[in-house]
Amino acid sequence: MTNEYVKDIVPKIPYEPGIYMMKDEKGEIIYVGKAISLRKRVRQYFQKGNKTARIEKMASLVRDIDYIVVNNEVEALNLECNYIKRLSPKFNVMLKDDKTYPYIKVTIKDKYPLIYVTRRRLEDKSLYFGPYTNVGAMRDALHTIKEIFPVKRCKYNLDKTKVKNACLYYHIGRCLGPCINEVSLQAYKDMINQVVLFLEGKTDDVKKSIELEIEKCIEKLEFEKASKLKQRLDNIEKFSQKQNVSNLNELSTDIWGYVYQEGTLYIQIFKIRDYKIVLHDNVKLTDIAQEEIEEALAQIISNYYTDNSDMPKKVYIKLEDENIELINNLFVARQIKLSVICPKRGEKLNLIKMVENNISINIEDKKNDVMEELATLMGFKEGLDSIECYDISNTRNDYIVGCMIRFDNGHLNKSMYRKFKIRSTQTQDDFKCMYEVIQRRLNHAKDWPLPDVILLDGGKGQMSAVMEAMSQAQETTNVFGMVKNDKHRTRGLIDSNGNEVSLEGHKKVLNFLTFLQDEVHRFAITYHRQLRDSIKLKDGTVYKSVERKK
Repeated sequence: MTNEYVKDIVPKIPYEPGIYMMKDEKGEIIYVGKAISLRKRVRQYFQKGNKTARIEKMASLVRDIDYIVVNNEVEALNLECNYIKRLSPKFNVMLKDDKTYPYIKVTIKDKYPLIYVTRRRLEDKSLYFGPYTNVGAMRDALHTIKEIFPVKRCKYNLDKTKVKNACLYYHIGRCLGPCINEVSLQAYKDMINQVVLFLEGKTDDVKKSIELEIEKCIEKLEFEKASKLKQRLDNIEKFSQKQNVSNLNELSTDIWGYVYQEGTLYIQIFKIRDYKIVLHDNVKLTDIAQEEIEEALAQIISNYYTDNSDMPKKVYIKLEDENIELINNLFVARQIKLSVICPKRGEKLNLIKMVENNISINIEDKKNDVMEELATLMGFKEGLDSIECYDISNTRNDYIVGCMIRFDNGHLNKSMYRKFKIRSTQTQDDFKCMYEVIQRRLNHAKDWPLPDVILLDGGKGQMSAVMEAMSQAQETTNVFGMVKNDKHRTRGLIDSNGNEVSLEGHKKVLNFLTFLQDEVHRFAITYHRQLRDSIKLKDGTVYKSVERKK
């Protein structure tokens, strides 16, 4: 036995079913488990074999073992769940929600509430929906909401900032324009209430609310407003029809899917309510062995529906029949009216496969995680969706060009890449070049929506040039420059007020910023070379690559 402290304890443990509690040198319970045979199960932890690093670490810390004998495995599972829930032992990782998954946040306490993505759930009286494992699906849902409901998009605090001109979203009907007082406070809050109902999957309630608004507008002869509300109603109707599960008669069912990869178990729950699928809860379990999967899932399901206010009638999940029976018996004992089913074929099994596919897709999507971390470092509680990067390229004083790239919602948006041939100077004046590039870019602010952040590969001089151009154009957005170390590598960021943001210990963010730097540099160098390598033939014909100048 690999742990000398317990070699005399294990032989005294009975073979009956029950729960066991591992204690450390301080007498604190660090792990709780259940077993059909207590001695057999406990002995496995201290025998040689393939165990995860988590279990190896836990077993090495055990100094004492307590146990409770019960009549059967159902009672053991019930008792195990209660102990884990009350004690939260540090090595029982399977019942701890992953805190890195994003939420959709609605800041209902604000005068004009915002709707955005966050990875931090705070006690700040805001509403949170999620967490979501499938980041892409969640952002698609958020995009749909902003298409249907003209909510505030900008990050301005309207109690402190006076906005002179409305943004592009107002002009194209995607924002009600609270920044220029184009909507009453009550009307805006009524719309936010509809958004909350929409996020809760209560589309019928949303439609009734809008229909009531339309009737009031008609009574007041506000026909233009009624027409806009009717358009919103039609869009919701189209969305509802799109979400309808036409080939499955499921009114109230939860679909559980899971994917196991390299010691991590990703779990996602889809909820079907009134024939509509709503993405809801997620858990990620790290440092899990293959043989622990079924036990972990049985624990999670058993606890998940103990205090769940939104109780379905059925749960679909892929588990061994003995574990399905165990969970169902536990629910009977707890008087929970819920049936857990393991589909073997057909549409029900296809639903589980759909959830698993969503998890697999999301595992590959890491860029949005970096954006959330970067937003936190920059101090943006509303999250970060878009970044523009700029670079200047030249050979001495020849062929001076500036370029812009754009990163939107986790992807390079190459349709927003722009090239600028410098006109204002024929010398290597990076500050003057950057001023011209930003000035010309801002001339298109109505056609090219401003990003959340402009990122410069430069320090205070370039920052000053950009801020001057923005001031003259009466435009506002966040600007950050990159601070370099003595090896000319980025060590941090500097904001427009001269405050430095340290990136020490944030390797993923540094790699992401390097990726953006490399991309804008590549784009600028390519354009510069296209101009430099233009060939003039003897007959005077000039062949050049196609340029997109602004």
